[in-house]
Amino acid sequence: MPAYALQLLVALLIAALTFWVGYPLALGGGRSVDALDAFLLMLALVNLRLSWQAANAAHGGRAPAWFVVAGLAVAALITYAMIRALTPV
Repeated sequence: MPAYALQLLVALLIAALTFWVGYPLALGGGRSVDALDAFLLMLALVNLRLSWQAANAAHGGRAPAWFVVAGLAVAALITYAMIRALTPV
């Protein structure tokens, strides 16, 4: 398994972890956001960016098609989870 695939897997696992853990942060007025999820998702985004850069570097400037599809799926999951985490409840 190439190193960039492992980084993509770590980004996916961090993003999936946010569906099971959380730390609500009170905003006032009875509303809160999930601060732990937002932090973990930021780490997942950094990991996704590093894996994308490594995949591009390993293949002469173009990541493999399977990686592009998987990376976009992970990016969509991170985006959905970030919206879920930062929408005041």
